[in-house]
Amino acid sequence: MNRKPFATVLVPTHNHAHLIGYAIRSIQDQSFSDFELFVVGDGASAETRDVVGDLARSDPRIRYFDFPKGQRHGEAHRHVALQEARGEIVAYCGDDDLWLRSHLASLAKLLKRHDFGHMVQINVHGRNEFVVYGGSFAEPGCWQKVRDGEKAFFGLTVGGHRMSAYRVLPVGWSPAPDGTYTDQFMWRKFLRQPGLRFASGLEATSIHIASPARTDWTAQERVAELKDLFERRDSAELRVALEQAIRTAHHGWTPPDDPLLVRLAGQAKLLGVHVENLVRRWRQPS
Repeated sequence: MNRKPFATVLVPTHNHAHLIGYAIRSIQDQSFSDFELFVVGDGASAETRDVVGDLARSDPRIRYFDFPKGQRHGEAHRHVALQEARGEIVAYCGDDDLWLRSHLASLAKLLKRHDFGHMVQINVHGRNEFVVYGGSFAEPGCWQKVRDGEKAFFGLTVGGHRMSAYRVLPVGWSPAPDGTYTDQFMWRKFLRQPGLRFASGLEATSIHIASPARTDWTAQERVAELKDLFERRDSAELRVALEQAIRTAHHGWTPPDDPLLVRLAGQAKLLGVHVENLVRRWRQPS
């Protein structure tokens, strides 16, 4: 692996040895394969090391960082790991979440023209019950509200940034204050840094399974849920459910591969109009 990959994917983990294998396999199955994968252990168990080690033996892109338990969620460990990142962009995935096959390709495309951004976060509330919290950097004043403390509408699994943007921050990953979500604390650092460009992508590319909403679930129940979603991640049924969740949160939204938009894109190309500006204008920052 002498050639530098385009992307570095970082998965922080602590106590999800029974779930992280699904998250990693969903990353391995990406249509965009030019990446290295950093799994950053924050006082993780020997079982977690074994799961990651088994996967790494057949995939040299995977590297495990074994840290003792750090402050809060071990955010400082992520900063240490990123000092060894070789990718031009950095993407993140929770150790109990799933990426659909198109996630990294879509995020990479977004970050070729922007410094920090995200795909839409789709939350699982039940089987085929998916919820999206509305919000986009294309909306006037949206990113400024998040910068100034309003709760963000996306978390770790759908966020990403250029490594060059991370390097200009005064402080990178660091422990968040008590009562503050660690990913949102990090996102605000990008939003407060002058000169950076932000963007939102409203495509269905991942699934977020919130652990705090499942504290009373058994390990077997958690595994059954994640296994079911993993096995259905390419199904038309799941795609329809995810896109409906986006449509509910973002009125008037149309999937990028909608036949009408494809025809419009073709006409635009004939006229010399930039296709992305015509079809995905809502992705542009305010």
